[in-house]
Amino acid sequence: MGTTGSGEVIGSVAPSPAGLVATFRTSLADVDVTVLTDGERVDLIAELERLKGAAAAAQARATDAFRRSREAAAPQDAARSVGSQVALARRESPTLGDRFVGLSRALVHELPATMAALTDGTVGERHAVEVARETATLTRQDRTEVDRRLAPVIGRLSPKAAGRAARRVATELDAASVLRRMEAAVASRRVTVRPAPDGMAYLTVLGPLRDIVGAYAALQARARTVVGGQCPDEPADGRGAGAVMADTATRLMAGLAPGQVQPVEVQLVISDRALLGTGNPSSSVFTPARIPGHGPVPAPIARAWVRGADNASVWLRRLYTSPDGRDLVAMDSRRRLFTGLLRRMLVLRDDVCTTPWCDAPIVHADHTHPAHDGGATTYDNGSGTCARCNHVKETPDWSVAVVRDSPREIEIHTPTGHTYRSLAPPLLGWGTDPPPDPGRHPSVLESRLEALLAIA
Repeated sequence: MGTTGSGEVIGSVAPSPAGLVATFRTSLADVDVTVLTDGERVDLIAELERLKGAAAAAQARATDAFRRSREAAAPQDAARSVGSQVALARRESPTLGDRFVGLSRALVHELPATMAALTDGTVGERHAVEVARETATLTRQDRTEVDRRLAPVIGRLSPKAAGRAARRVATELDAASVLRRMEAAVASRRVTVRPAPDGMAYLTVLGPLRDIVGAYAALQARARTVVGGQCPDEPADGRGAGAVMADTATRLMAGLAPGQVQPVEVQLVISDRALLGTGNPSSSVFTPARIPGHGPVPAPIARAWVRGADNASVWLRRLYTSPDGRDLVAMDSRRRLFTGLLRRMLVLRDDVCTTPWCDAPIVHADHTHPAHDGGATTYDNGSGTCARCNHVKETPDWSVAVVRDSPREIEIHTPTGHTYRSLAPPLLGWGTDPPPDPGRHPSVLESRLEALLAIA
């Protein structure tokens, strides 16, 4: 992935602001920390931290100026497009890009004291985020008053403490707006899942404080009963209270009885060598498996999952890969929409949204070259995207093109003329490096197989 613009000096042309910043950034690598005293090293760490705050302030000023420019030029397309372009520049998700656009607007126009502290490096970006979030429902006048009251102390506070202080003053100035915000927040209640280290995952329930605390207390009471041996229908089996709480919560949400198998399909991509010990002898039996959208799983764990599925149905589907085992073989369709196995192949190939740094789950199977412009419904022209990124690329002056088929790489052009590239991960995930076989060049049909396990 990359971006245009080198900031180089040509002839007598003065360097651009971006070029000056780039020169300073590269000069940091020349700082020889080995010749410093410990006191000087701590001073350097502190000054670099202040620099991060000052850089965030400069980013905020540039972002707000960019937003105002785009709103003046194309107000109907500015909202999503600006956030997505800022996200690409900051190498983060579009949601975080939108948040930074809003933060920049608040800092530049409504929170002058917080902006001054950020520019001076007294606070960091997290401080500014907390203050802006806790004052978001206030009028401009009240927001500025919160900012004024926090100015003498914000440099002494942690980001969370700054947020609490801003909330306290906001509640004093306009309790009604805070109450409206709390009432509106109820509508945003949801359940989300995200991967965690070591083959685990987080299941998060966002809901009203009273209900969540009550549910947590009920889980605690159940866990104490099970661990204490007072529950005849569920033995502890050596589990601690936390494990019992997790097992109870997931079982109840799935509507299962104790010991009942989860009736949901889980896709697991694993090489035939790692699963069965057959196939290419040069491949390792410890090659990790992958769950699309969630990441790698150690091969022994994957095999244990399959062996432990005594009461479940297990399907094996063979997937033909390219000769080096990196990519899936192309698949074609005459349909207008990506459905069935073709859509599943897109999800397996792209893993998460193809926009650089987005990492959102795939929601839309999208035509990279738009169907309304003659784009075919083919494996090569298909891309897995989130809903936001699919809609943004349809706004004026955005374009996406496939620049390489294997490994698949797409190129994104933004309205400001910047270019970003996104590379599809290897079939078994990033970090996979299939060893080449110099003595053999198999055809597609002879290339090695990968196994997709659908465990229900």
